[in-house]
Amino acid sequence: MITAQQTAEQQTTAQQTTKKTQRKTTQRAQKSQTKTQKKTASSRSKTGKSSATSRKAAATATLDMADVFTSGATKSIVLLLIISFNVVVLRNSFLISAPPMGFSGDIKIDALLYGLAISVLMVIILFHETQWKNAFCPGAITLYADALILMLYMKWFEFVLGTWLSTWLLSGLLIAMPVMGLFIMVVMLKK
Repeated sequence: MITAQQTAEQQTTAQQTTKKTQRKTTQRAQKSQTKTQKKTASSRSKTGKSSATSRKAAATATLDMADVFTSGATKSIVLLLIISFNVVVLRNSFLISAPPMGFSGDIKIDALLYGLAISVLMVIILFHETQWKNAFCPGAITLYADALILMLYMKWFEFVLGTWLSTWLLSGLLIAMPVMGLFIMVVMLKK
């Protein structure tokens, strides 16, 4: 009798464990189905998002050229090119009209320092100028002096003034530029 009861108990426990395992497997199957449904839904939304981003990318592929030319990177590149051109012109003008003795011992280093200093001074004045309506505002005077130095350096007036007089005028402008620039800066800082 004990054996029959034990076997009956074993059968009931076996039935209970099989029911438990069946429940667990059905729960696992349901979980995996919900996970796959979520994945497909998310992949659908991702493909929708990627198609929207691809449409945006296609829209931005046709850039407006005004945005390119007014961007900060373009402005900074142009500013660096203007400064480097100005440095070269001022350096070479200084070498044309400078006396043989030098400030640092080497006339080429002096010319480069002069070109850098005057270019930085011009940029500071031009960026801080606000009265552009006035034809003789400090920024405009700086641009006039720089343009005159460029024209004298390129020997545009040499056929009218002669070589000696144009070199003398270039030398005078190169001497006056630092003094004029510092004077303009003081006037602008007083405001």
